[in-house]
Amino acid sequence: MRQLSRPRRTGVRVYGLGASKTGTHTLSEMFDSRVRCGHEADANRLIPRILHKAETGDGAPLNRVLRLRDALRGLKIDSSSVNAYLIDELLALFPDSRFILTVRAPGLWLRSMVDHSVLHDPTEAWKRFRTWRFGPRSGHPPEEAALAAAGLYPISAYLGYWQQSVGAALDKVPPAQLLILRTEEIGPRAAEIAAFCGLEPGPAPKTTHAYATRVRSGLLDGLEDSYLEGLLERETGPLARRALPGWSAKADIARLRAPKPAKAPA
Repeated sequence: MRQLSRPRRTGVRVYGLGASKTGTHTLSEMFDSRVRCGHEADANRLIPRILHKAETGDGAPLNRVLRLRDALRGLKIDSSSVNAYLIDELLALFPDSRFILTVRAPGLWLRSMVDHSVLHDPTEAWKRFRTWRFGPRSGHPPEEAALAAAGLYPISAYLGYWQQSVGAALDKVPPAQLLILRTEEIGPRAAEIAAFCGLEPGPAPKTTHAYATRVRSGLLDGLEDSYLEGLLERETGPLARRALPGWSAKADIARLRAPKPAKAPA
């Protein structure tokens, strides 16, 4: 109801394409006080139709839902990890749309994704979606026994999802319609984001860091740096350097191992 109180969308539609834990929630809330925004809106309805298309090749039910939700919600900014699987449909239905790819360095993202998976119990639709994206929760190398014991997927499965999400955006979206944002740049580049979305200059964004994972699981702590560095380079290296110029697995791991900053005194 809060969103319905905002003016209906004018100008181009904007879709956030980042993987989970890259800032899609932040992107949807930054301008929530000014325009209609959504974070994973209707995901539980979209996911079964994405899976139906993947299994049968029939995309008609998915297209019907996309048209209907666009007409009913009138979102200006629709930010969702699900959107990475909808690029073909969105470009066909709304060809003048703009897209924002939020990207976190794969090592840092991996820790955030693992921590989030441990702490949050998804809906049945999301469980099916994870199984489709990641594959079976088995086949872990011996080094990843802690993840196997926690009921998580092998690291290569998580990194494969990171690669699919980033690669789909870079390969499918015309460059003139795509803005690439490092997760840590979302706040500092707020004015640029607003301009890209076709929004007039206005008040500071409502938030520039929403839905952060507050607790670390420590499940990656026992992995040797050399093992993790090899995985990151093999699974994501070329694409990570394409999306994040200057990226290296070694520097990524150094940031991953850095102590969590202490809270400032109240």
